Amino acid sequence: MASVLLISTYEQGHQPLGVAAPAAALRAAGHTVEAFDLDVQSISPEQLAASAAQANLIGISTPMHTAARLGIRIARQLHDHAERIVFYGLAANSLRDLGLGRAISGDTDLQLVALANGGEAPTVPVFDREPRPVPDRSLLPPLDEYARYMDAAGVAHPAGYVEATRGCAHHCTHCPLTPIYAGRLRLNGADTVLADIHQQVAAGAEHMTLGDPDFLNAPQLAMDLLQQASSSHPGLTFDATIKVEHLIEHADLLPVMAGLGVTFVTSAFESVDDALLRILEKGHSASDLDEVLRSTAAAGVALRPTWLPFTPWTSAEHYLALLRFVETRQLVDLTPPVQLGLRLLVPADSPLVEPMREMDALIDYDADGLTWNWRHPDERMDELQSHVAALAERGATFAEIKRAACQALGAEPWPDIPAPHLHRPGLTEDWFC
Repeated sequence: MASVLLISTYEQGHQPLGVAAPAAALRAAGHTVEAFDLDVQSISPEQLAASAAQANLIGISTPMHTAARLGIRIARQLHDHAERIVFYGLAANSLRDLGLGRAISGDTDLQLVALANGGEAPTVPVFDREPRPVPDRSLLPPLDEYARYMDAAGVAHPAGYVEATRGCAHHCTHCPLTPIYAGRLRLNGADTVLADIHQQVAAGAEHMTLGDPDFLNAPQLAMDLLQQASSSHPGLTFDATIKVEHLIEHADLLPVMAGLGVTFVTSAFESVDDALLRILEKGHSASDLDEVLRSTAAAGVALRPTWLPFTPWTSAEHYLALLRFVETRQLVDLTPPVQLGLRLLVPADSPLVEPMREMDALIDYDADGLTWNWRHPDERMDELQSHVAALAERGATFAEIKRAACQALGAEPWPDIPAPHLHRPGLTEDWFC
């Protein structure tokens, strides 16, 4: 049997399922597993190198862009062991040609088992329908070392994390799932997910993030799971990520979800520009945003929108319109300043590469940054994005960002709209990509 080292660098502030799930599969197959979460553990380079030297297989979890970039650094530290390194997860494909190790994507737990058994790494994403064991969280730091849930009163609670599904049924063109899953959806098994919830509650979790790319991709499964988890653990609260179109399609489920403990929902609004929303294939229009704000408020569920404010297609007019929307809908408290400076990431396999090439927006590919560098046809927008990102990094307020945007784009600032400061439920970790 093999000795496997699993390394997580960052998983959006929660205890990494990207380690716990494959650890369970590997151990069930008889392999020994050691795990590090470098986001919360202080592991010296010497300790990391010593563990890597003892491992037959070194797995670096890359579930998203930030983790992949950090994974590159770890792989370079362990360059003497490149033949035993495998990047695995959603963002792994971008690392395939860097010469730092192998890469696997799609449903990777059983692929890691196959590699530990001496198999070869496939060159294309692999998908399976095999049942999964309950994630093994015993190798990871305790939940109180991760992001916490802040309730409506501002009280912090330990938070857990599960995923009922893998992949996504949609094809949003800017989403990293689209090139890998292409609309495929796999179920993780209700019994497995419930057992994972039970063990995290036993470990102290008082809130659970339902971390599927879209919790209502499989609405019957989602609601059954939520009902059972709520029944087993009265008082446990939840949050979920749900697309705008699903919030509209399943608006009747929102009061039920609230009654079962769902306190907030994250939804990718992205833009108030209908043309851009069509390019991104979001499945909703700008007018839909007000509808879901009303329906979630009526159900007593806080809505936390996310935005993609800087793309080659975003005009100065639409950036200012986004700021107006945030302010007039009293979303300032729900919009971390970093959200207002985000720039479109364009991985090598993104469906947006060719449209951007046709509009002469692409400059060159940044192999370490794992994205195409691109320019906006209006150079003011690129300058503004850099400025807003810098403002956000130093903790600027929404009002400061609004003034900077109006000045940069030659617009007359509109009067600040006073709004009561209301704490809405949320997590203490803002990053999501």
